[in-house]
Amino acid sequence: MRKLSLCGYGYYDRVGAEKSFSLLAETGFDAMDLSLYRGKEFRDFDLGGDGSIEKECGRIRALADRYGVEIGQTHAPFGYRDHDSDVEEILETYRRSAIATRTLGADKMVLHPIKFNDCVEGHRQQECYDLNLRVFERLAPILRECGVKGMLENMFLKVERHGLPVLLPTIYSTAEELVRAADALGEDYGFCLDSGHALITGEDLPQMARAFGDRLGVLHLHDNDGTRDDHLPPYLGKLDFDALMLALKEIGYAGNLNFEIHFGYVPEDLLASQMRYVRDVGVRLRKLLDGE
Repeated sequence: MRKLSLCGYGYYDRVGAEKSFSLLAETGFDAMDLSLYRGKEFRDFDLGGDGSIEKECGRIRALADRYGVEIGQTHAPFGYRDHDSDVEEILETYRRSAIATRTLGADKMVLHPIKFNDCVEGHRQQECYDLNLRVFERLAPILRECGVKGMLENMFLKVERHGLPVLLPTIYSTAEELVRAADALGEDYGFCLDSGHALITGEDLPQMARAFGDRLGVLHLHDNDGTRDDHLPPYLGKLDFDALMLALKEIGYAGNLNFEIHFGYVPEDLLASQMRYVRDVGVRLRKLLDGE
């Protein structure tokens, strides 16, 4: 049976690894998308301990195994910008992340592109695309050595307009551009479909899934109102998740149903009840997708 998975967004850093895996098992989840950074320090590789990669991954994996939770995928550090990021440092962070992913027992790692702060409405689009192509080409042999695939995620960019923040399409917002990138990069890369990002950038989510086809490796399922990246549970925003499941069924999507819900403001004593709602949604979506 297809596994139900949950990111650690908003609770893992608060309650720690063991309590997180305990909660996942208690509320009926089979797997986790583990972030390789802590808190809001998105750019820095950090497993939360003070030992080597192997030691910390071993500790985390042992806890996951104790509660019967698979680490099905990881999320590499992100948030890099062309004006304040060093490519060599980014590649080193990705190298460590790929080693961690392998050691944790996963074989898929979600990747964000380096963004230009002014890469909206087509401005400097090709320049930004070319930069990321060069970085991911250099990362490919590292991924291959680790037995890990890079999952390119569809994105948006927050900019200020008339004194207010707005979210706009940018590099890797469209299925067409992502497919072009993966075609150029080859078999070391696939796709992470982020449902909330697609709604924000005005993409047809089922069509994006169809365009990704059998290279769609992982999901970030969450909802919003089309203007904010709220990471709400499905059916609390505007997305048609039933239509997405139909598209996933058409392409034979074989991965986990992974939810990227923000639990950051949920009191600790209510985490389990909130997680159970997401798990119940997962059971419903799995029935639509698999008939189970």
